[in-house]
Amino acid sequence: MNVLIATADERFARMLSLEFSERGFTPLIASAKSEMPDLLKSAHLALVDAKLLSEGPLPPFSFETVILGYPEELASLPTAELTKYFTITRPFVIEEFFDTFFESDEKSHKIAFHIPKKKSPSEFLSLDKENRIAYFKGKKIELTKKEFSLLDLLYENRGVPVSREEALSLVFGEAGHGTNVVDVYVNYLRAKIDNPFGVRLITTVRGKGYVIEES
Repeated sequence: MNVLIATADERFARMLSLEFSERGFTPLIASAKSEMPDLLKSAHLALVDAKLLSEGPLPPFSFETVILGYPEELASLPTAELTKYFTITRPFVIEEFFDTFFESDEKSHKIAFHIPKKKSPSEFLSLDKENRIAYFKGKKIELTKKEFSLLDLLYENRGVPVSREEALSLVFGEAGHGTNVVDVYVNYLRAKIDNPFGVRLITTVRGKGYVIEES
């Protein structure tokens, strides 16, 4: 199995190359994004330095990619890009890295890549309930009291659709009865979070309401 290691950090590339070689993989090293296209033709998995991704979108390919970077490097990347890939924060323990992304076949003694669950945009959302402040990927989102209450309701029930009737009762009470105020406020939230960050945090579930998918 050929593994592309794309990073300008020579020491880091050398370390990864040795670790993969010891486990029977063939490492392919790219020190710049311009070197990636040719190597991608024979690779089965790519490990890409966050610094290279910060230079722009990666070339198209059909196999899995893991982004490696320090916290500040990952935080500077567009959320829409981050959610496309698996990410590992540096520094990391190499044994834990292989435990996360690879599994051994006891019969054949071979190591194979396995796909962990991809990140959901909800992993980048945090709520300060005491001060009624929302943060997405560390950035403060200005919300009204009702917007925060609706977002909090959806977040606390992530993975489970919240009906319009339930949201109407718990967030808007009698004042919203007989109106489409829930739909209006979902659009407000999408305008402040989904659209600016290029993600789909709040999903419409036909006949059931709205949901924030669980991580």
